[in-house]
Amino acid sequence: MTYDDAIAYVASLVNYERAPNPAQMREVPLDRMRRLCGRLGDPQRRFRCVVVAGTNGKGSICTFLYSMLREGTLRVGLYTSPHLEDVRERIRVWSRGPSDGARAYGDDWISEADFAAAIDRVKPVVEAFRTAGDTPTHFEVLTAAAFLHFSQQQVDVAVLEVGLGGRLDATNVVTQAVSVFGPIDVDHADVLGTDPVLIAREKTGIIKPNQTVITVPQAEAVAEVLRVACEAQGVPLLACGQELTVRIQQHDLDGLQLTVVGIRGIYESLDIPMPGRHQAQNAAVAIAALEALSSTGVPYTMVERGLAAASWPGRFEVVHDAPLVIMDGAHNPHAAGALRDTLEELCAGRRIHLLIGMSSDKAVAEVGERLGGVAVSATCSQSRHPRALDATILAKQLAPFCPDVHVMSDAVDAYTYLINAVAPADVIVVTGSLFFVGELRAALRRANGTASRILART
Repeated sequence: MTYDDAIAYVASLVNYERAPNPAQMREVPLDRMRRLCGRLGDPQRRFRCVVVAGTNGKGSICTFLYSMLREGTLRVGLYTSPHLEDVRERIRVWSRGPSDGARAYGDDWISEADFAAAIDRVKPVVEAFRTAGDTPTHFEVLTAAAFLHFSQQQVDVAVLEVGLGGRLDATNVVTQAVSVFGPIDVDHADVLGTDPVLIAREKTGIIKPNQTVITVPQAEAVAEVLRVACEAQGVPLLACGQELTVRIQQHDLDGLQLTVVGIRGIYESLDIPMPGRHQAQNAAVAIAALEALSSTGVPYTMVERGLAAASWPGRFEVVHDAPLVIMDGAHNPHAAGALRDTLEELCAGRRIHLLIGMSSDKAVAEVGERLGGVAVSATCSQSRHPRALDATILAKQLAPFCPDVHVMSDAVDAYTYLINAVAPADVIVVTGSLFFVGELRAALRRANGTASRILART
């Protein structure tokens, strides 16, 4: 099987990222994923795991933890979703030490040959399931391929991001050493509902005996769900703000400087190249997860170097200087609120223009309510993704929240127009959807320098 064959095969499977079907999504059986892995020899049992769940912040927490682990001597894997530009971003392995020099964009992605080999190995099993009328989905197959790759690469520790929910997510076939929770709020309401307590119960379905559970600060009702779930499994719950703390020393467009008091050590003057005060809590729980994995303590240099080298594109990512261009895939109200808070702090006094494209299943009005007040204009556009909301419909829904709303359906044309139309001191914020941000980001990369910081920073 060639790489193109593998991509075509994966694309032929039911993909709820591209075409959500809430009724079917609620009924995806975890037992099928268990049986799929069993037919593959249960590769997920051959490495230790950290599983990261939550509504927002999952990717950042995974990135911080993986980046710190890269500074050690273990072979480390990372599995995340969705991808911004290339499906191979989802499956990463790092097996060299910190002395190998600067990191390069894509240096840890699964290779095309290895991706094809993993899908080639999974395909006969999937086809056997298909014959029985029980075909695994796109996400299940990619997850199984990641487990196979990690096993074949003899990964010591894998960091896994939950795709959706938790209890029935394909990643929940592992027996992890640590579970980490980012903020739990409302998203994917058509699948998970609108009650944060019920959503939390679904997400805490990943908690199992004999592990450590770590969480960022949560709303009181959500925190109680976490506490009850941990008590039921007889496992400790460590919360940021209680058992571990973080203090922000500096915050600017280059990122944060922090001091974290973890569960085993104090880590002072840590530099993180990712702006946003919410990233401080994400970094703190990632440090605590690293500490929980170790029985002997964590070297300060491992934490310091790892956090300083962390990169998570498309999340308050500065890609152009004058005008300032920020890409942030805030796609739900909680993420939009975090983006607003960061803009109000770091871009105070500057005119902010939104370039926004959203998915049709997202809460447009609630996102508009949070972002409209900080922006002087909003240019509505759309990606080519099947879930993209028509730019004209988006504009009508955002009009009550922003004083000046325009429509330019082609994202590259809209970006080019804004870059040339706004003042050098202004700010352009590309937001609304990771699919939208990823597609535009890829187009700018292909343009060789229009957004030169993309090429330099990732």
